[in-house]
Amino acid sequence: MLEDLTNLDSFGWDALKRALNQRLVLDSIRLVPSRQNRVWIIETDVRPVVVKRSLSGRCGQEFEALLQARLAGLDVPYPLHREGDYLVTEYIAGEGCEVLINHMFSSDAAEGIGRWMARFHGRLDIGPGTKVRGDSVLSNFIYSDGRVFGVDLEDAALGDPLDDLGQAAASILGSEPFFTPIKFDLCMKAVAGYEAASGADVRDRVRPYIAKHLRLAARGKPLFRRTLFSAAESLEKSWPELA
Repeated sequence: MLEDLTNLDSFGWDALKRALNQRLVLDSIRLVPSRQNRVWIIETDVRPVVVKRSLSGRCGQEFEALLQARLAGLDVPYPLHREGDYLVTEYIAGEGCEVLINHMFSSDAAEGIGRWMARFHGRLDIGPGTKVRGDSVLSNFIYSDGRVFGVDLEDAALGDPLDDLGQAAASILGSEPFFTPIKFDLCMKAVAGYEAASGADVRDRVRPYIAKHLRLAARGKPLFRRTLFSAAESLEKSWPELA
């Protein structure tokens, strides 16, 4: 019999109780979309929290990344408890940057993502390498009270900061509406935000990384494969004049 992964099991409830360190009264529980894991937003009489069951085996990695980021003063959810495959974090109330950028064309959200990533790379530059957040797509950023928060850090590891930024920029360009002038403008806002917060000139150096991630994104969007590949090829040469 297959396990029902849509319901919070007894291990999840135990993790939730230990995270809040007391008995609690449940107000509501809601399963939210996640590509790799199972994630619930739970309202209790204590506080709202996010409970995540990791199906990737990287729960401990994410817990450590969140702790490091919080200690570095970065805007990420506070990790409350980790037990087995379950991670409990604070709930960040706000609007997803995917909606703000793709539907409301928010310059503040786009620039905020760039600034957040520059701070993440700068403050977690540890030892022989730099920690990158990984999976830097729009759905993993939340805009709350004028600040961008990074969520879902299970892929955080040492890596190339420009690859991280390139994936974020590709997520802006490679989501509908595709490659319109305003989307290129928002992409440049993210890059400019990164440059302002890091002091580094990355405008031209990041282009090949954006092209790489557009090609990777094409695997999951077969109907737009030709469009994504064509844009990647153009970006490898230069930014379009409309940007």
